[in-house]
Amino acid sequence: MSDDDRPRRRHHRRRRRRRHHDEEPVEELGRIDWPRFAVMIAGWLTIASFLLLLALAPLPLGANRDWAWAPLLMMLGTIGILCALGLGDPRGFAVEPKERWPLLALLVCFLAFTFVGLLQLSTLAPATGSAPFYARAQLLLGQVHAAVPTLAVDQTRDTLLRCLASVLVFVIARALFREPKRARLLLYALLASAGFVVVYGLLQQVATGGCYVGALLKKQGDYTGDRCLMSGTFANSNSFGCFVGMAFAAAVAMVLQERRRQRAFEGDDEDGGTRLLRRLSGATPVLVALALLFLGAQLFSSSRAAFAVTAVVTVGLLYLSMRGRWRSAAHVRRTMIAGVVIGVVMLGVAGGTMLRKVSLLGDTAQFNRTAIWQTSLQAAQASPWLGWGLGTYPEIFAAYQPDRIRLTNDKAHSTPIELLVETGVLGTVPGLLTVLIPWGVCLVGAWRRRRHRYLMVAAVAVPGIAILHSVVDFSLQIPAIAFVSAAFLGMGWAQTFYRTPVQEPSFTEAEE
Repeated sequence: MSDDDRPRRRHHRRRRRRRHHDEEPVEELGRIDWPRFAVMIAGWLTIASFLLLLALAPLPLGANRDWAWAPLLMMLGTIGILCALGLGDPRGFAVEPKERWPLLALLVCFLAFTFVGLLQLSTLAPATGSAPFYARAQLLLGQVHAAVPTLAVDQTRDTLLRCLASVLVFVIARALFREPKRARLLLYALLASAGFVVVYGLLQQVATGGCYVGALLKKQGDYTGDRCLMSGTFANSNSFGCFVGMAFAAAVAMVLQERRRQRAFEGDDEDGGTRLLRRLSGATPVLVALALLFLGAQLFSSSRAAFAVTAVVTVGLLYLSMRGRWRSAAHVRRTMIAGVVIGVVMLGVAGGTMLRKVSLLGDTAQFNRTAIWQTSLQAAQASPWLGWGLGTYPEIFAAYQPDRIRLTNDKAHSTPIELLVETGVLGTVPGLLTVLIPWGVCLVGAWRRRRHRYLMVAAVAVPGIAILHSVVDFSLQIPAIAFVSAAFLGMGWAQTFYRTPVQEPSFTEAEE
């Protein structure tokens, strides 16, 4: 048997194996195990509910509103309880021996971060930088809340609750997406959600110039004309650009997988026209179209950091996908060349506003993130260990805001810096490790994985765009983006430590 016949042989074996599985005796209707059937249906409904939650989270302004946040949190709690009962996967939250130490390290970091958040609400905490503010309020008002490290107790409680929700998304995804077929559904959910958000953004650009979501006016900065930067259902274009960049990475990972499947099933007896029809009739054209749609939407958003991060992560995605397969990767090289050409063309069509924003980087009269970062670090130095309280950045920035910054500001435009201001060193270190440990585990899994590698690559690339973009913005502080990132990290964690056993070949296959 020649090497060229092996892909066809494997394909016929898979078909024979499925046919053998389908020919197994099926119980009559009256003998169906109804309790087991009901549990199976409930499990699939649990998975569908979780995917629907992730898909709908970007619609209400990225779930960054209280009226949307409360229902989402209740749904997450309900789904978590169902998963603990074994619905969706009979193993539930079971821990494998290989993941005990990484999971223990992750749990310690999460508990340390939670402890700092709770300590900020307690009067047992030592005096911090907030003590003079409470003393001044006592003089002005005559009565005041007992001095605690946080400047706003309710904001700290709500922010801590949002962090717990993202961790719960990670835990649920780890339980539900152990099987590769189910994990693939997570990628489909992201593509569907991003597709709807982009289509909505295009329609709003035509109808209202993209300046409104409902009754919310999104016009900011110097964009005072009739048209605004494309932002879809998000409140700002940068978060929108990050989200569609994540969907672009998922689409590229699936395109590479589909191309490998098509190449494995092609035989030498097929002419060029037959191969072309096979490729055009598969899922690859749809995925390529979606990838181009997301790339164009990101260019229209004019998010400089999101575009740069997406480009870097995509290069890493291609390298991880084809590591060890370069001899058979001529089509990937052609795809990369075509992608660069298409990207340059789309940049010329839709990148005019982005190029104007790049030209304004040196203009200090514009929105200056460097000044915000410097002011934030000054505030962090005033309370270095426990910070000023989770969710209290707007209050403390107003106290330290310099004269050269005229506009009010409620974000540090850098999640690590804002975390340092709000939680100090004691909370920042475990908080960052809570994100970086799962990401590192997924990266190790993608480096070692051979089968279903595209899932691991997506688990690295999709949250990687949000993580890297949050260094110079606040993407991970948008619940919808945080939920998707946590879900992909949970899926990648599960795929790293849980391997689906390969089905043994039948007797007929062994004889071949």
